Amino acid sequence: MSSEDSLFGKKVFFLNPPEVIKEVLPVLIESEYEIYTTTDQSRLGRYLCKNPDCLVFVNIDEGEDERVWRSWIRSVKDNAASAVTRFGVITMMADDAKKQTYIMDIGIECGFIVVKIGAARTIEILLKMLQANEAKGRRKYVRTICPDDAADFTCKTSAGLIRGALRDLSSAGMATGFVDNFAPGTGTRLKDLQLNLKGARVIVSGVVIGGRDDDLKGPTRVIMFEPASLSDDKRSKLRSFVRRLLQLRMDQELSQA
Repeated sequence: MSSEDSLFGKKVFFLNPPEVIKEVLPVLIESEYEIYTTTDQSRLGRYLCKNPDCLVFVNIDEGEDERVWRSWIRSVKDNAASAVTRFGVITMMADDAKKQTYIMDIGIECGFIVVKIGAARTIEILLKMLQANEAKGRRKYVRTICPDDAADFTCKTSAGLIRGALRDLSSAGMATGFVDNFAPGTGTRLKDLQLNLKGARVIVSGVVIGGRDDDLKGPTRVIMFEPASLSDDKRSKLRSFVRRLLQLRMDQELSQA
């Protein structure tokens, strides 16, 4: 793993995820893994040629001919541009012959996972696989860039009401721009920040840890949330919003692949 990869971790794709995996995804997201789903292997294959350092879990029960998935995984692994992509298999059917083919012949690295064992056991196995394959890297929190108008905030201070737009977000903090270019200084504590996340409202407190004033869009400040102001429900809302924005951007990238 390169120094950049170890810092930012890996994107994790589930191709044609079955229903049990849909139950599993929230736990993986809560564990701060960068998770995506897709149903288009052709576009995903082209994406992996440009962004190969990913983990891909393939539901081999999808469709009428499981051999399609053997061929597709081989094609990605045999392509020099995407050869470092790592694969796992998801299936409802325990089959030793297929397991032998995928692990020994094709060389998948992330396991042959039989999901009929239930969500709890599947979560345990997947978390171990993601950890073993260093999917997080050194990153503790998944963050996303926020498009214009995706989310905003307000906060009452002794100097008056400040308002602005989120520029990026994680469950630990955010970078923001400000309306009227009024921005608090480093070290300022902001109590009861109200984040408007397009359908979810989260109130947290935070501290300005830095920023810059030479941005063409106006001043930017980095605000870390105070852990005591974050309940499990608030963290879940933040992570869900981050995941939604990431998936939307990935859908756009895949549509252009």
